[in-house]
Amino acid sequence: MRLASCVRATALAGVAALALAACVSEGGGDDDTAAAGGGASEDADWEPEYVDGVLQPLPSGFPDGDLTILNADEPGSDDGLYARTMQSLLDEISPVPVQVLDRPSPTHGTWEAIQFVEGQQGGDEGRTLVVGAMTGSALDLLTVPITDELGMTIDDWNPVIVTETSPFVLATRKDAPWTDYEGFVEWAKANPGQARFASRVGSQLEIAMMRLIQEGGYEVEVLPVEDLEVAATTVGAGEADITMLLPGTAQSHYQAGRIDVMLTIGNEPADAFPDAQTTADIGLADEPWGSVRGLLIPASVPDEHREWLYELFKTAAETDEYAQRISDLPGAIGVTYTHDEVMEIVNNTLEFAEPVVRELGLHYDQQ
Repeated sequence: MRLASCVRATALAGVAALALAACVSEGGGDDDTAAAGGGASEDADWEPEYVDGVLQPLPSGFPDGDLTILNADEPGSDDGLYARTMQSLLDEISPVPVQVLDRPSPTHGTWEAIQFVEGQQGGDEGRTLVVGAMTGSALDLLTVPITDELGMTIDDWNPVIVTETSPFVLATRKDAPWTDYEGFVEWAKANPGQARFASRVGSQLEIAMMRLIQEGGYEVEVLPVEDLEVAATTVGAGEADITMLLPGTAQSHYQAGRIDVMLTIGNEPADAFPDAQTTADIGLADEPWGSVRGLLIPASVPDEHREWLYELFKTAAETDEYAQRISDLPGAIGVTYTHDEVMEIVNNTLEFAEPVVRELGLHYDQQ
């Protein structure tokens, strides 16, 4: 356990710009031609071609073997379910079989997975893709010694596509003496350090909560937990007062009457919790934190291969079946962000988050 002290409130320059970047319009194709790897000249003028609904390979023959979607988490995790959804949708779209590989990496997650893929057969061709929560994984560069221990930087980041986003929500125990976020802040200020926050330490979820603490001027006791399900269960059992969750995790505990959701991080409430306040309601418009999920490949993969993969997964994300997934996933929004759009989002996230992370004392070199 550790005590997160009240931190001076500071303006987060550029938050609005980041929020706008996260709302980029959906688009196809990708104008980036500078990524490492280049590409075969015979693929340079490639245009998507479908035969009986199946995307045809590139003129150079890519992909010339099975595709693999690597999940760097447990099979039943959000990333694991996403991987299996995509695998199912691609059955009738991909010209080659698509496999799912579960290879949990609890320490370095997406980053270690990318490094692993690059060393595998076909890894530098793009035949293995990694499921990633883009902004959360990018923020690991600030809270985990990724560069020191793996020798990796944001230049090793090569997103193919993002197909869904989701906000964070602040949950509280059911029998709490407050009924809304302002009431919680009032109670926390009157009882310094007694509010218990169940947190995935160092995660984007924790950074989002610490940002609220910073702006609200109160103190909490941080109770480290391994994952969101444990966080929700801890609050539901009354062993913690608050936690930051994804709507999908929060919903089942909310429906069971174990927790309440009092705040959505963003300008609009999550559809599963329409009565919850938003950070815009409490004077923090355009907060940038949230889940941005899609697929990545090593930076060495040729651009043309990445563009073919974008087309493949974009087509999967445009199916009725994927629309049903989005409808069934509380708080989710279906999108199709290109490589360049995702890189703009993650670079803005890093730029705007670093001063916040350092002021909160969460940077890995401050530990």
